[in-house]
Amino acid sequence: MNRVAAVLAVGIALSLTIGTRVATAQAPDGLAVYRQHCKTCHGGTGTPTARMVGLYPKLKTLSDSALMAGLSIDSIVDLVRKGRGDMKPLADKLTADQMTAVAHYVKTLPGAHTP
Repeated sequence: MNRVAAVLAVGIALSLTIGTRVATAQAPDGLAVYRQHCKTCHGGTGTPTARMVGLYPKLKTLSDSALMAGLSIDSIVDLVRKGRGDMKPLADKLTADQMTAVAHYVKTLPGAHTP
């Protein structure tokens, strides 16, 4: 391999590596999104407090494995986007990537926080 081709190959490899690092750094953190937009009602571990259940009797327990088993990532994103019942839609507050990140995080709640 001549010198120009070697320099070009190294440059391409570096740009791909840097591009991957930038994309990874910009990916939304589902936990952070959850803490900011969901924790108040659904609780820190997906189990709402008695006070919140008193205010919103149909409030879902996100740490319920049966509930989560019946929900896909897409259905959770749709629920976050549009809201339902007492839950307000978050389409004007979250990006599509943030909604997807929080949906993935919510799917980890059942069984993730054992007493």
